Amino acid sequence: MTEPLLSIDDLTVRYPRRRGEPVTALDGVSLTVGHGRTVGLVGESGSGKSTLGKAILGLVPVGGGSITFDGRDITRAGRRERRELSSQIQVVFQDPYGSLNPVKPIGRTLGEPLRVQRILDARARRDRVVEALERVGLPAAVLDRYPAEFSGGQRQRIAIARALVMRPRLIVCDEPVSALDLSLQAQILNLFNELRADLGVAYLFISHDLGVVRYLADDLVVLYHGSVVESGATQPVYERPRADYTKRLIAAIPQTTPQEKAPSCKSES
Repeated sequence: MTEPLLSIDDLTVRYPRRRGEPVTALDGVSLTVGHGRTVGLVGESGSGKSTLGKAILGLVPVGGGSITFDGRDITRAGRRERRELSSQIQVVFQDPYGSLNPVKPIGRTLGEPLRVQRILDARARRDRVVEALERVGLPAAVLDRYPAEFSGGQRQRIAIARALVMRPRLIVCDEPVSALDLSLQAQILNLFNELRADLGVAYLFISHDLGVVRYLADDLVVLYHGSVVESGATQPVYERPRADYTKRLIAAIPQTTPQEKAPSCKSES
């Protein structure tokens, strides 16, 4: 597999305004995600990193450039094609409280994508959902429980299980641990690593925190005002940053990071 799983080339996204010129959120961004690899996309709020994730998912219109997934141009994929792509590309959002439907039991929420795609019969769908839950450390007994009955860390595990149900090849992770405290962050980051090792899934991991990304990512892309200012293998970029902006991000990393908390993390509150 010499071709990357995901290739973004010279991507531009502009948001229209009622008055004046459109706002450029992404300006000529290029990056690749290899099969089974994790690419960290780092930048402060407003840098364009979440816009890039939305462009991959088809949630914002692309003004220029291209997005290729497994050799297939998906830049302007239509609704039917996007529905097909959902079995290959999934997303985990930032907010474990807002990303789950509060009035649906967990089992129904996780089984919904399979039902919509008409994948498997009812019994097989339940088995697939239970398998996904067990992969994230939750028992089948939670199927009939509602989101309000779970802690923040447990809800994020459920959100990850929902992504896994479709058995995707790429998961876009949009700030998936930023709403959690450090000990829970460490547990979820370890879970992401375990799932990649077991399943071979690739991640585009979006974060404002370079310390978090350093722990998880093989490769690093740094965005500033919609443009890539630095990219490369994570450790060399971290140890020998060239861009002043990257140096500032590194200087802002707190002394206590999730990976430093990881060894002491045994359970969630």
